[in-house]
Amino acid sequence: MRFDLCFLVIGFVILAQLTGCGGKEGGVTVSGKVTFDGKPVPQGYVTLAPADGKGPSAGGEIRDGQFTIRGVLPGEKIVSVTGGEPIQHAQSSEELAQMAARGERPKQGWTIPPNAKGNNQRVTISAEGGQTLNLELTSR
Repeated sequence: MRFDLCFLVIGFVILAQLTGCGGKEGGVTVSGKVTFDGKPVPQGYVTLAPADGKGPSAGGEIRDGQFTIRGVLPGEKIVSVTGGEPIQHAQSSEELAQMAARGERPKQGWTIPPNAKGNNQRVTISAEGGQTLNLELTSR
């Protein structure tokens, strides 16, 4: 009897794997480049949200101007990009005290404004294979 139960459990596990149960179902991979005023965006995040507000959003991290998002469901999406240059912090309290004594402040990096031209644009993600999406954002 235990032998039959073991085969039954294994059968359910295999069936779940074949039908996609327990994992991210379907979708395609979307990758590309992100620039702001002609420069690669060092760090940030790209989000693809359904234009009709129905269904899940998908997102991926920007690293050195590049991103990859897996499991994106096909359809019309709104693309939003956040990010920019990292803030350069002092490495220790001693370094911070030295900077303060010189009248220096930690360098504030630039960030992409929410109203940047090209941000929050509509794109169509197809159901076929991977898709490349190059986002060229500019200040207004």
